[in-house]
Amino acid sequence: MENTQEEYNVSSLVVLCAPNNLASLWDSINAIENAQCHYQDASGKIIVTLESQNIDEEIKLLKRIENLSGVITAQMIYAYHSKELQDLQENIQKQDSVPSVLKDDAQTADKIVYGGDAQSLLEQALEKP
Repeated sequence: MENTQEEYNVSSLVVLCAPNNLASLWDSINAIENAQCHYQDASGKIIVTLESQNIDEEIKLLKRIENLSGVITAQMIYAYHSKELQDLQENIQKQDSVPSVLKDDAQTADKIVYGGDAQSLLEQALEKP
């Protein structure tokens, strides 16, 4: 089977700036083609994703953001090639999202035990002072 999907890179950045530059940098970054801001906090951090056709384009976008007035630093955190993303998506789709214990008709709810952090938090909340 031939893969006709277009290949691309997706990466995420953390951009650090002075808090008073957040609004202007948010707008400046979003104005760059293939760059999109997703989150900011009051300390001056902006989370950005970049889409590019190849690594060279990706680095050029990173450098362009680094050179914006008000940027203290821009660090690439994750970078994925479309093939890696496709492989991850296929693995997720192969996984069974319903645990086997919930598919067992002979299993009763009172016999199901959850061993994660939520259980201990629930027990703490239910304890009488």
